[in-house]
Amino acid sequence: MKTLKIPAIFIIILFSGTLLAQQTAKPFVTYPGSVGAYLKRIQRGKQIHAFDASVGFGQWQDKAREALIELTGLKQMEKDLDGFTPKIQLGQAEKTNELFTRALCSMETEPGVVIPFYLLIPKDANPAQPLPLLICPHGHDKLGLHSYAGAFKDEKHSRKVLENQGDIGAQAARRGYVVIAPATRGLAEEVLVPDPKGRHGNRPCRAQLIHCLLAGRTPIGERVWDMQRLLDWAEKHPLIDPKRIAMTGNSGGGVLTAYTAAIDTRIRVAIPSCSFTSVMSAEGFIFHCDCCLVPKFRDWGDWKELGGLVAPRHLLIVHGVDDSLHHPPTVEKLAVSIGKIFQAAGVPNHTALKWGNSGHRFYPKKMWPFFEKGLR
Repeated sequence: MKTLKIPAIFIIILFSGTLLAQQTAKPFVTYPGSVGAYLKRIQRGKQIHAFDASVGFGQWQDKAREALIELTGLKQMEKDLDGFTPKIQLGQAEKTNELFTRALCSMETEPGVVIPFYLLIPKDANPAQPLPLLICPHGHDKLGLHSYAGAFKDEKHSRKVLENQGDIGAQAARRGYVVIAPATRGLAEEVLVPDPKGRHGNRPCRAQLIHCLLAGRTPIGERVWDMQRLLDWAEKHPLIDPKRIAMTGNSGGGVLTAYTAAIDTRIRVAIPSCSFTSVMSAEGFIFHCDCCLVPKFRDWGDWKELGGLVAPRHLLIVHGVDDSLHHPPTVEKLAVSIGKIFQAAGVPNHTALKWGNSGHRFYPKKMWPFFEKGLR
């Protein structure tokens, strides 16, 4: 008896149809008629780099990636910081009862900007057999790098993180990964941009956005810059295999994972958690936080193209079914579109969408098999 092989893209579509059928017909949000029409008109954008299957895949990626680098302000940062050499400060490894050591380190990624990060190394690590690296930036959590690294401030912090399996870096180190758990600029307590007088809503991440826009930058560009400088250092580390680099983060950390993986091909496996969705809902609702804004992004494309830039590498989209910040039908539709791009790249099995049974958090059991498959 022959086994019927169904292409991965059709599996995604079938699964999507099942989940979509469970959704109500109600819109995610509603706007007054004139406002809704206005939003749809101005947010349509030129979509200059929308995926086009008739164009050579590599040619499309090269042009779209170069334009994205320009759009995020990374090109401007490269010019402004030409000649600057990042400075690394390695901390003393802590004595722990874990299977790994943990050291609080830092890197000056541009003059006066110091990004702390935890470096977790399995105790049996051997330069003769370099290990995979997981870099895991956090989202809107002032204690995010400590949470991910399992370096808890107190019992309350520990309980809150572990209830949601949020110590993703510590989990990875137990599984044999070298881990970099960095502070995310503008989100971690150590690298916030203050909002004096509450002019920007008492929101440091929004204050970061305003300052960036005035300088021709974006917070996303600054954050990707930081991740790339850490990768520059990490790929030369004797215990790290530069061909096996993975990245994940939840919420804003997932947004940063998506952009970094789209821009930097050193990321072999990317798993953005509770973050990967279209820019907006069908009604014009913007899903992501202000600090994730990239001006004129809709003239460039959408998150479909962002996902497509990861191909032929590996991209897993993970969401929680009860995450009120996102809209399952929108996510499902996007996943199908990305699946078609990966199919055009000849690697339909290198992307997938998985749903966790709760809210805005990590779902490690959905993630680890995909990491291991992609890094083999």
